[in-house]
Amino acid sequence: MKSLLLIAVVALLLLSCSPKPKVGGLESDNWRYYYDLGMSSFYAKNYSDAISKLYKASLLAPSEPKVWNALGLTYMEVKEYEKAEKAFKKALEVSPSFTEAKMNLGILKIASKNLKEASDYLNQALADESFDKKHIAYFYLAKIHKELGNTRDYLRNLEKATAYNPMFIEAQMELGNAYIELKEYDKAEKLYNSLLSNNISLPEVYLNLSRIYYEKGQFENAKAMIKLVLENKMTTNIQRSQAYDLLSKILIKEQESLALSKIPEVKRDTRKKEEEKAVEKAPEHEDKKVKKEEAKKEPEGKYAIQIAAFSSENRAKKLIENLKSKGLEGVRILDVKGIYKVVYGTFDSRKLAKEELERLKGLEIYGFIVEVK
Repeated sequence: MKSLLLIAVVALLLLSCSPKPKVGGLESDNWRYYYDLGMSSFYAKNYSDAISKLYKASLLAPSEPKVWNALGLTYMEVKEYEKAEKAFKKALEVSPSFTEAKMNLGILKIASKNLKEASDYLNQALADESFDKKHIAYFYLAKIHKELGNTRDYLRNLEKATAYNPMFIEAQMELGNAYIELKEYDKAEKLYNSLLSNNISLPEVYLNLSRIYYEKGQFENAKAMIKLVLENKMTTNIQRSQAYDLLSKILIKEQESLALSKIPEVKRDTRKKEEEKAVEKAPEHEDKKVKKEEAKKEPEGKYAIQIAAFSSENRAKKLIENLKSKGLEGVRILDVKGIYKVVYGTFDSRKLAKEELERLKGLEIYGFIVEVK
């Protein structure tokens, strides 16, 4: 009896020490280990290593749909579209109800410009009420409609994407840009303010709000948003440049509005023109000629052409360098209470300044006439 017991114990020890079954030289119960390593490399954007690890996981667990799905996503990142499609279809082959693979096939078909199949796969994913990534499917369905020129469906699907997940920032930003392009400024303003109320204080949010306020003529609000863009540590150089360009436009608009508000001067100019016409129609007696010459005289003062205005002197200097490279000399900076105006030339009459302004337009240089001391 004791000998039989001893034999059983030895047999168990031998079984426990025997090598685990292998697949392609890999231990079959280690697929999760390779899957986790592969996903870590995927998120670190080391796609070569991710493919290596996920491929090993697929050998060990060929019936796991999430392994094939992850492998397909990685192949998409390196533009191996045929391999990606095979991986997604393999995921559906082993698990027809694996909806995420259907959505990813739809996204893949967008990349290969097969919009009909893309739409079919995305709609199949959306038909699954248990699917927890519908916001992504709606977002890519919106992209298909944008490509097809279906503006209404493009907006509708973007709105669906943001409704299903209000924190889906990529969809929110695209929807906001779409509203701005369609001049639906009130909707765009509401969207961006909603993001700010949820602590999504990205530079792009402030920059787009400043554009909206500029278009609505709310210049003080626009400048306040620009200030927040410039103060934000996440602001890129491109965004900073866009903010300064918009600020320049705002300052020019404000000056134009100020000039138009000087109604008495406009009335004097109108009366002056009427007097000139009366002199021209009168007989050319000597005394009349004198009056005619007097009527042609410009009001006292000099004129210049303002091209831009900045809150930064360095930005103004850079513009001057650019204008000089186009052969424009006589450009200078006027510092007016911390606003650096870039002005060109000094003209004795508004007429001369206007003629030069027309010439500058041919050089794609734009501005407006201002009086200078």
